[in-house]
Amino acid sequence: MEPIIIWGAGGHAKVVAQTVRRLQRWQLLGFVDDVTPERRGENFFGAKVLGGRDALLAYGSKSGIAIAIAFGNNTARLRIWQEMSERGFCFPALIDPAACVADDVTIGAGSYMAAGSIVQPGASLGAQVIVNTGAIIEHDCLVGDGVHVCPRACLCGHVTVGQAAWIGAGALVRDRATIGTNAFIGIGALVLGDVAGEMLAFGHPARSIRKLQA
Repeated sequence: MEPIIIWGAGGHAKVVAQTVRRLQRWQLLGFVDDVTPERRGENFFGAKVLGGRDALLAYGSKSGIAIAIAFGNNTARLRIWQEMSERGFCFPALIDPAACVADDVTIGAGSYMAAGSIVQPGASLGAQVIVNTGAIIEHDCLVGDGVHVCPRACLCGHVTVGQAAWIGAGALVRDRATIGTNAFIGIGALVLGDVAGEMLAFGHPARSIRKLQA
């Protein structure tokens, strides 16, 4: 079995760890928590919190250890991926056995498809994308790096989503809409048109409410 460390030690890390175990390919060495160093050595979801990034770096990239980044902050997820990729670590895409992903879908490094998620033919996912529990990405969607499609959200066909955008739980995005970079779509939103980058949009139908602070 191949060694893997999960970066993150919260709720989403549990979800990813469950997938790792179901795949029966990986040996989970533990979790990294770079926010609360006092958790070092804590028992967490059947493994140990190893410490912060120093604990991971102690292994070295030549150890063959893979990393799964398992927390929701899109910008931070991309930043850590870029940093650790430059150090030589690898980031496998993880697809839960209970996900349904079409054969021709392209998936970037470190992306994750949770149980019950569906990704249809012709879709393309960038790196570090989260397709969370029960989310649907329909045919021919283009999803940029670092996007989080939250539980039960649905992107209809030919939707384009920019880097690090957040699609809230239960949101529905109509076909051929474009969601801009770093946009935030609220829970349960009904998106019937384009949403510009850096904008917060929610409602039924959704309206762009304000520009997000950098």
